[in-house]
Order: sequence, then C-alpha cells, then structure tokens
Amino acid sequence: MKRITASIGLAGLLLAQTASAADWNERTRAGGFRATCEDLATLCFADACGGDQIEAAETCRARCPSAVILDVLPATCRIPDARPGPVLRRRG
Repeated sequence: MKRITASIGLAGLLLAQTASAADWNERTRAGGFRATCEDLATLCFADACGGDQIEAAETCRARCPSAVILDVLPATCRIPDARPGPVLRRRG
C-alpha cells in the first residue's frame, strides 16, 4: 500500500507544472497613451501609441503629417520602441 501511495505521489510531482516567477520571453511593453488624428483633406486617419502624451501625438503626426490631433487618452496598447523586459507574475 505504501508503494502505491509513494508511486502516485512521485508521479504527481513529476507531472506537476512548475511556476516561474518571471517570463523572460521578448515582449513589447504595454501601457501609455493612444493618440487619434485625422486629416480630412487627404482622408488620412491614424491611431498611435506612446509612452507619454507628447510621444503618442508625435507618432500620430508622423503617420499623417498635416493631421489634427483629435484626442490623446490613457490606454493599454503596445509601445513600439520600448525595450522588452521580464514580465513578473504571481506564483500560485
């Protein structure tokens, strides 16, 4: 009986998936601001993300040079030039 219990316990330990504290896969940082701009003369509409409000607006103007910035709102979006780093997760 002890052998069967020990075998089941050992199999459970071997099959259990280990949890990692950090995910070191390359990912782009999420967060920041999303800017929306449009130019009705050339029918150019764009959305862009940035780490701060100015960066988001400048990135949007780079896509549509003569566009007007409609709004810049906090949003969770991919920041294109951010350095990837570890993503920390809770264990358990």
